[in-house]
Amino acid sequence: MTVTTAAVEVRGLTHRYDSGRETLLALDGVNLDVGEGEFVSLVGPSGCGKTTLLRAVAGLLQPSTGSVGVLGTTPDDARARRVLGLVTQDPGLLPWRSVVANVRLPLEVTGASADVDALLRRVGIERFAGYYPRQLSGGMRQRVALARALAHGPRLLLMDEPFGALDELSREAMRVELLRLWERERISVLFVTHSIREAVLLSDRVVVMSGTPGRVVDEVPVDLGRPRTPALEETAAFAALVSRVRAGLGGQPW
Repeated sequence: MTVTTAAVEVRGLTHRYDSGRETLLALDGVNLDVGEGEFVSLVGPSGCGKTTLLRAVAGLLQPSTGSVGVLGTTPDDARARRVLGLVTQDPGLLPWRSVVANVRLPLEVTGASADVDALLRRVGIERFAGYYPRQLSGGMRQRVALARALAHGPRLLLMDEPFGALDELSREAMRVELLRLWERERISVLFVTHSIREAVLLSDRVVVMSGTPGRVVDEVPVDLGRPRTPALEETAAFAALVSRVRAGLGGQPW
């Protein structure tokens, strides 16, 4: 796809963690672009700085050096304008609040308004509006987290291993749900995953990172048609792209 407006612009991003006894170089000179309406996945070995990079884009971490632009402004300004949505591996639901009340929470905090019933329908969880987190499967809880992230109508969705804790069937169902949602609404997405196949199925581009310190070592355009379904994973074209991403990882421990 043609990238026009930048949803994310990362330039020369370096970050060090200082424990007081030693310094860990987590990211080293990372450059990254996500176009408006583009779906980009980050893959790389554990500890390569994928989450650190995502947190810098979200404005949750101040990098040591380099710059981050989000939708033409700073990450802090983008958060203040509520144009960012964040979904992590832990859905972070409040156990004493029902599904609908959990989704309503960010609206209550900000004083904004949205059609919560419509949000639940968008992620396919409307039947469970009155349920509590303990009554839901892992996949259902992640649907609630996704609905909550969409509450303010974000233009950029940041997703950090959102399906990592799910069983394979639930994970596949959530991939299909996310594909359906993205292909209908074309929100910009930066998606962190350890699954090469997941990255290829979902993405317009897969960005491959090295081991610590994290650097971008390859970018793989995913020139597959849309809409996509899990059946695509059985094709030769899909297998070739998976192999290309795996080659970018080289002999890195996975």
